[in-house]
Amino acid sequence: MANERISMGINLRPNKNTTNSGYGKYYPEVDTQKALSLRGFAQHLTDHGCLFTRDIVEGVLQKIVECLPELVAMGVPVKFDALGTFYPTAQVEKHAAVADIASMDGLNPNDIVRGIRLRFRPDQTKLDNLCGPKFKERCSLELRNIIDTVPVLVNGKVKKMQTLKPVATAVAEWKAENAEPGNTGGDTGGNTGGNTTTPDTPGGNTGGDNGGGDGGGNGDGNGSDE
Repeated sequence: MANERISMGINLRPNKNTTNSGYGKYYPEVDTQKALSLRGFAQHLTDHGCLFTRDIVEGVLQKIVECLPELVAMGVPVKFDALGTFYPTAQVEKHAAVADIASMDGLNPNDIVRGIRLRFRPDQTKLDNLCGPKFKERCSLELRNIIDTVPVLVNGKVKKMQTLKPVATAVAEWKAENAEPGNTGGDTGGNTGGNTTTPDTPGGNTGGDNGGGDGGGNGDGNGSDE
């Protein structure tokens, strides 16, 4: 079994909300990669010393994909020990509150429930805590890029383009710009990489827990643009 742990990238995004107390500051978000397919996950399991071949593992996973939603649709939470629990919650229609018991007579739940969400609650037991600070202990964090979104005119239309700049490059540029007269050189040597611009796509980065940019994720801190 491979023991090498691949780093999780952390990017920084500027808060551009002028009405927010965190305006101008940079907030971290996870540099998420392309999602692994079910077949890819099955291959990953077999590569980690699984006794079964990839096709057998993939078949079992496919059955889980079919049966888990079926059980949750019946109101039966499914718990994977040491991982977490899949369970349903109701998505309520606006103004759907039932005024009193008398209003419940002949009530159709379809009139007040807009949807059912499939939720996942990570394991939080002492031995297998997959939440917050405890799960962070399993990760190896690596600072990577500054991510920004800028308006660009393309074929007469204004589109949002995402730019990526390595943090090391940004720091080197800042040092060069703020160096005292007669003190140049060394610090600017790492000024490579420049700006990478991608149109309308996250460019491998979608995972913000803090919304410190143009609405990047559900903010836990002061970085929300909302």
